[in-house]
Amino acid sequence: IIRRFFMSKYSKGFTLIELIATMVIASILASSLVTGYRTYNEWLKVNEEILNMVNTLRQARDYCIEANENFYLSVDTGADTYTLEYINDNNALNLPGQNDNVFTMPSFVDFTASTGLDAELVFNILGEPTEGATITINTNERTINIVSPTGYIYAD
Repeated sequence: IIRRFFMSKYSKGFTLIELIATMVIASILASSLVTGYRTYNEWLKVNEEILNMVNTLRQARDYCIEANENFYLSVDTGADTYTLEYINDNNALNLPGQNDNVFTMPSFVDFTASTGLDAELVFNILGEPTEGATITINTNERTINIVSPTGYIYAD
């Protein structure tokens, strides 16, 4: 019955209405896929930067354990930067392969809050922080946690 309404008995092709309906459905599906893909790519970029920060903090912790040095981490939520320095002489902690001890996050990563980092978070020579800390990124989108007393650093 429905077939009779759209196509005549002797027709060998599709009607214009059928073709337009197919194009509308295809365009709706395509637009939702493009939006989802764009959102996923943005999330991937943020995730990559967060994991880079976690790996940098772990590298600093391991480097200072090996060198028997204390160091501290400070986070500037206004400038979206974090800094690593030695405690004993306030010199920059430049990790192997790094030219600077101040790390700036890209514009799409925003430090919105940090708890446990009043001024700085001190790590002793065993890589243990003096207290636990949480760095919130992009208004509760992701967090970086530093666990005391173990020094375990992970992203949520």
